Amino acid sequence: LSHPIAAKVPGCVHKDLITANIIQHPDCKDGEYLQKWVGHTHFRWTRVITAEEMSAHSGEDRNLNVVFNSIDTAASIRIDGIEILRVRNQFHPHTVPLKNYGRDVVLEVDIAAPVDELKRLTEIYGDRPVNADGEWGIYSYVRKAACSFGWDWGPQCPGSGITGEVFLESHDGYLINAVRPHITCDGELAQIDIHIDVGLEEGVNGAGCIGQVLLSAPDGRTFEGSGSYEPTIGGIQVVLEVDSPQQWWPKGFGEQYLHDLKVELAVDGRVLDQAERTIGIRSIELDQSQDPDGTGSGFGLRINGVPIFCRGANWIPDGLFPGTTDPESIVTRITQAADANMNMLRVWGGGVYEDSVFYDTCDTLGILVWQDCMFACATYPEEKPFPELIEREVRYQVARLSHHASIVIWSGGNENVLAWRNWGWKERMPKEQTWGETYFTNLLPALYAELDPDRPFLPDSPWSGSIEADPNDPNVGDRHTWDLKLERVREMIPRFVSEFGHQSPPLRTTIEEALGTDCFDSELPSALQVFAQRQRGWGGDQSQYDEFLRGRFPEATSLNERLLQMHLMQAHATSLSYEWLRANGDRCRGALIWQLNDAWTGHSWSLIDAAGRPKPAWWAARASCAPRIITIQPWADGLACFAINDTPKAWVTELVITRLRCDGKIVECVREPCSIPAGGRVRIELSNDLYAGELNSGEYILAQADEVRGTWFGDSVCWGYDGIPSPTVVIETTSIPEGLMLTLTAETVLKDLLLDPSRWSTSGSVDCNLLTLLPNETAQIVCRGVDHLSAELLQSRGGCSAEGHVLSPRNMSAGSITLSV
Repeated sequence: LSHPIAAKVPGCVHKDLITANIIQHPDCKDGEYLQKWVGHTHFRWTRVITAEEMSAHSGEDRNLNVVFNSIDTAASIRIDGIEILRVRNQFHPHTVPLKNYGRDVVLEVDIAAPVDELKRLTEIYGDRPVNADGEWGIYSYVRKAACSFGWDWGPQCPGSGITGEVFLESHDGYLINAVRPHITCDGELAQIDIHIDVGLEEGVNGAGCIGQVLLSAPDGRTFEGSGSYEPTIGGIQVVLEVDSPQQWWPKGFGEQYLHDLKVELAVDGRVLDQAERTIGIRSIELDQSQDPDGTGSGFGLRINGVPIFCRGANWIPDGLFPGTTDPESIVTRITQAADANMNMLRVWGGGVYEDSVFYDTCDTLGILVWQDCMFACATYPEEKPFPELIEREVRYQVARLSHHASIVIWSGGNENVLAWRNWGWKERMPKEQTWGETYFTNLLPALYAELDPDRPFLPDSPWSGSIEADPNDPNVGDRHTWDLKLERVREMIPRFVSEFGHQSPPLRTTIEEALGTDCFDSELPSALQVFAQRQRGWGGDQSQYDEFLRGRFPEATSLNERLLQMHLMQAHATSLSYEWLRANGDRCRGALIWQLNDAWTGHSWSLIDAAGRPKPAWWAARASCAPRIITIQPWADGLACFAINDTPKAWVTELVITRLRCDGKIVECVREPCSIPAGGRVRIELSNDLYAGELNSGEYILAQADEVRGTWFGDSVCWGYDGIPSPTVVIETTSIPEGLMLTLTAETVLKDLLLDPSRWSTSGSVDCNLLTLLPNETAQIVCRGVDHLSAELLQSRGGCSAEGHVLSPRNMSAGSITLSV
């Protein structure tokens, strides 16, 4: 750059360059290509620390530090041109001693170009296998968000920056480095073993250092304790007992009671440092007991002794610049997960340990967190200095995060053992080359056992018990199910599926916002070429879409048809997997879809696109993850109806199973009294009168209990769209304070009726979607962000037509609309 520019801290160089109008956003048109030079560029951050600032913090005799919570990544920190510290890890803080100079000083942070740094380290340590055959560089040589170099859902956009808070810290030789509460609880009595890690200035021995603890419960009770510094453990241990504790529960199982924990460090009665945490009292157990017949072992999570089926998603860094996402966006995304009836998020190991707001929000909403360590799809060097870098990172992150009630599983990373063992890497690597084995079998297990022994730990994901075992064994541990698509998911019942998914594009409005409203002016197939460069998935559109769309839908004749087919396919794949795994919940205890959120406006597996708009698959997940669902599945030589009750209360009801024609006429009906226990499921196999191996054209099966229902339109390649008449719907609109109320009355069966409110208004949203309506059935939908709706607007920008995304997908015809305003 020819001149300095303003930098925002915390932040990153990409955001600063965008603000200064030097580059366009990488998600805008050809912005990814135009910013490639950033990853090859060395940048320097400069700031003056004034004498007044130092004096205000240090006093006469106090020690003074400048603390960087995170620097991305390979950097040199200098004061007045003298190097004080070298940095090699984004994932832990860096502390620089700072004396009171009595004058202004210049603080500089030089950060190396990340792509060039990878090349430099590769020349020193040699080539090694990583994801994408090294196309994104040997990213395992830097402790930085791996996905910033590129992934199959995101662009190559590695940058640099001071991604954490920077502050002056003063002390009298004593600091609280961490507060780690270890909690055991049986419902009647909780024991909270509080470990206070103490940092001592050189020459201070800690004698006479006392830790005082105050725990405040939501019901107003308080509990106090104290302990003295123990040199052998480098800290203070205080044990509190809480009788009849108010327990923290996952979403849907009880209240998320949180307790305030205050810690003070004192010497001779003088408080030298203090810290505050918010904790939840609960017990965690990962049941991995062996099957009686020795064929495998379970993988079931229990919270407070109650089995929990984990319904959720994988979380990637939200947006293009890992570690710099606005807190409001993180809260919004987690809220969207909760609104989709999810109770777990897995923080994936190719990104970053998230900001505190992520875990605070999960604590508050009752969202369980599976937390990976930052290793993903690579082989990792074990030579110095890498073990020391990793140990310091893990010690810091466990200490920072372990007080959060929501974190229930630690994992060593993502698909590292799987890749080494099953992707041919083991055979191609020289025998003497390290790949990370000691991390997953020794260092990480030892660290987590020392620092947080009451929480389950997995060496990697997927994991089946040992390095020698197939990590993806469906009978042991968790599994990543990428080898079975759509209806083939029913070929297997793993113990816990921590990754599955199907690709889709963003919504059309989101694409137009990133690429321009004229990007799709031409017709197929040339219109899709504009977006083709944003396909990073293996095999391109042919492998991700075409082979699955073929035969299930007619060949698309317009762009909107093509996009709609892609979205509906992802939605069906989402429902198929969730419902199959939940139907088999006596064996499978979790389903985490890949992925919840997105990085940019490209093809990906996300349920929510980069603009924060829910895709149709989000609505499918919302329905399939409801605490109580009814699903009809192939079983033996026929069909079975499953009533699933993932709530803490028994479900006593009557199940009505009906075979119907599309005109509403009943062919056959049976009624079954049902009592589904809490956390249980009931299977009812359909009689030959209801289903004898096939349905006649235009028939379907409806199963209903109370307000919960499931449908079966057939499992042919056309997903039951054959035989459904062209849609006819009456739509009434009413103004309400939020916007509009749409009242839709179906005159025929409407399967997968879908609204895209972003075509009416870029801020448009609806409160329900992806509906199946029966003849003469009415649904009311609240539309926000739009204050009027005309027949023309419905037809051209969101109505009952293939062009506007409300239709019978098989017929792809406009049908008949009657509009009342």
